[in-house]
Amino acid sequence: MTKTMNEPSKRRLRALQIGPDKRARGGIASLLHAMGEGATAFENMGVELQFASTTRPSGSGVLHKAMAFLHALCRVGGALVKSEVDVVHIHAALKGSLFRKTLIAWICILFGARYVFQIHNGGFFDRYPKMVGPGRFFVRVALRRAEYVIVLSNYMRERALKECFVSADRCAIVYNGIADPVHGRSPIEGEHAGAVRIIFLGLISEAKGVPTLLDAVEILRGRVGEFTLTVYGAGDILAFEKVLTSRRLNKVVTYGGWIGGEEKISVFSSADIFVLPSRSEGFSVAVLEAMAHGLPIISTSIPGVLDAVRNNIEALLVAPGDAVALAVAIRKLIDNQDVRIRLGVAARRRYLEYFTLEKMAAELYRIYASCV
Repeated sequence: MTKTMNEPSKRRLRALQIGPDKRARGGIASLLHAMGEGATAFENMGVELQFASTTRPSGSGVLHKAMAFLHALCRVGGALVKSEVDVVHIHAALKGSLFRKTLIAWICILFGARYVFQIHNGGFFDRYPKMVGPGRFFVRVALRRAEYVIVLSNYMRERALKECFVSADRCAIVYNGIADPVHGRSPIEGEHAGAVRIIFLGLISEAKGVPTLLDAVEILRGRVGEFTLTVYGAGDILAFEKVLTSRRLNKVVTYGGWIGGEEKISVFSSADIFVLPSRSEGFSVAVLEAMAHGLPIISTSIPGVLDAVRNNIEALLVAPGDAVALAVAIRKLIDNQDVRIRLGVAARRRYLEYFTLEKMAAELYRIYASCV
């Protein structure tokens, strides 16, 4: 964190979290779900969490989504009028999410309420200059009037300061944190006999590197039988499965659907390697989940990922879009169980040191306390 803050007195703070429905799909929803499930960690720090959802889970109709946003607006307005919250924490991504959250920020401005604005998508800083004038103005004001702008990585903070969104003393890095899902299980226990099990979790898209991943699997076609890859997540599933069939990869690559809760814990616990060859990340919750489970990680050397893991210490990192390098990294971990165990042990150790829910709760408490 950058701003120098006085050590806050341990007063109880009420923080209203503004974001998607905790049951929705995506990184912000996963984070808010983790915060809700781990509310005790915040209560122990002196933070009472409240939530207002601006959208409904995927699959809801347009009317239901619009009603959810109107309900969120009323919830925020009512809470501010009745002085039911001390600080509003706005979680924003891109496109519709940014529009909705900017409007919430302006409501806070009109009420004279204290709020923090968290940017979750690293692509924001490339999109912002392309916005039309009025939209850029409203976003800029929303950011500059926030008590703090929270970002997820050093790169994002550098971009925020460069674009003059906010002064250095009001721009804080708060890493995502998740509750420990395994309670001390050793990564060694995650090793299984037979084919090495590789998993991918995320949006099935080019941005998450899925085409590159399939290219890498094709390069490794001669190793069929030595490993399996299961892809979990949302996206254009029909198109994805057609690609698998047309490229004859469906014998080694399967689609596992969208998973959560105990099913997700089971999937991580039964896997040997986690792979996420993204082209862009804010700060991947899926990478944190892999770290917490003590899995060796293969990912890309991009901002966000580099804040979470280090090359050849907790992960093997390759350039985004480089299918050959990705195949080499996968082959290395398939062939070497000792390396898998070493990376997995280091990844879990780093998770426990920096990325637990308790760590995040402590950071957010300090920010909230300095706002009031």
